Amino acid sequence: MALRCKRCGAEGHVKNGFMRGKQRYRCKACGLNFTDTPPRGMPLRIKVEAVLLYLSGLSMNRTAKLLGVSTPSVQAWIERFAEVYAQKPEPEGRAVVVELDEMWHFLKKSPTSSGSGRLGIVLPDGSSTGSWAVVTRPLASGCSSDWSAGASASTVPTAGRPTPS
Repeated sequence: MALRCKRCGAEGHVKNGFMRGKQRYRCKACGLNFTDTPPRGMPLRIKVEAVLLYLSGLSMNRTAKLLGVSTPSVQAWIERFAEVYAQKPEPEGRAVVVELDEMWHFLKKSPTSSGSGRLGIVLPDGSSTGSWAVVTRPLASGCSSDWSAGASASTVPTAGRPTPS
């Protein structure tokens, strides 16, 4: 295989001195000075194998260990693959923002310093997009349940769709 220019790929070149003990060449087509060094980076075969292993369910760390490369390298290869080949999903419907503000206790100068005293967790329903569920733990005995400006809050899990205001 003939030596090719690293910029334009032409085979026409002339010797042009030495650089750090290696023969230097000058391309006749574009004038680039280059040396005959092996290409840098991992071969394309390794990169494709890393992407395929990741897509088949292996973690990035395990893929990197199997191939003998670093995890950030595997991540970069996967990201470049996704930029070129993966289709971005189009958003469906519209977004609804739900805000929980617990500062009203502080502003009303309530005996509790802040918060409702209840643990609130929002979980995705999983059956369809836009669904939500709120799970709260029961109040300790002796605690008031005047959460939500006087309305008694249920301690059982509730599910539904948020309504825009």
